[in-house]
Amino acid sequence: MAKIDGGEMLVRALERENVHEVFTLHGGHLDAIYAAAARHDFRVIDTRHEQAAAHMADGWARTTGRPGVAIVTAGPGVTDAVTGVANAFMDSIPMVLIGGRSPLADDDKLPLQAVDQMGILRPITKWARSVTHTERIPEFVGAAFRHGHPALLPIRSAVHAAFSASSRSARRSSTSSIPADRRTSPSAMPRARRSAAGMVA
Repeated sequence: MAKIDGGEMLVRALERENVHEVFTLHGGHLDAIYAAAARHDFRVIDTRHEQAAAHMADGWARTTGRPGVAIVTAGPGVTDAVTGVANAFMDSIPMVLIGGRSPLADDDKLPLQAVDQMGILRPITKWARSVTHTERIPEFVGAAFRHGHPALLPIRSAVHAAFSASSRSARRSSTSSIPADRRTSPSAMPRARRSAAGMVA
């Protein structure tokens, strides 16, 4: 039986929730997710700052009525998203934040981008959990959508477990960049906002 990695599990779980657009800023923790998103023809809106990704997910949900999903890297990526998450929380806007996380094996060793993400986000989310076992990604994604919004889902070992399943060279060859025809740049967003406003008018 063919094995799939954490990124593939996450994207399939999002598809089951009828999510096909994500707002993000690239970070190494997210490479497996981007590769899966490209395979599933997701619309990946690549921002220039995690704060923008969170606000765009919030705005998407407000204009479309569908949950907005932001995917950010660990540590400062998650903390940069705090204001967007807080805005969604205050107005009960359907939003899910998926964050990376430093490897579990590096806990208590002062790893790069280590911060108490759960402690920071729990007060401004209706549901927050860390995924510590890759096979539980579908379960936790489903729970994030069922338990109310906004929700925080730090993927602790999912991407790292996927990395360990293949060599570093194979990871590099699977490319972390989204093809240009599947990316939306920030400069295209005014047109998208007008289009979204027209759908709900």
